[in-house]
Amino acid sequence: MAIKSWGNSATQRLFATGKSAWSGLDVGKALNRLAALNVASRLDQIGVLKSVGLHPLKGNRKGQWAVNVNGPWRLCFRFKDGHAYDVEIVDYH
Repeated sequence: MAIKSWGNSATQRLFATGKSAWSGLDVGKALNRLAALNVASRLDQIGVLKSVGLHPLKGNRKGQWAVNVNGPWRLCFRFKDGHAYDVEIVDYH
């Protein structure tokens, strides 16, 4: 399992149960992104499809990466030694 820690309990619950705490979130896309992150051992395995929008973050989120889900929702995480940490779905805009 590549996901080692969660940034919030709502994201962990979504991954475990498929139930979303967010209005407007595309649950199917979010679960697909989480599943891809969970099996990835390298960042380039996540960003194979340009449509996921994998990009490094700046400012107070420096050191994190983000993947587009839909609308304002992003899957944010830190990636180190083949594992994802502090995984969370957020609207940081």
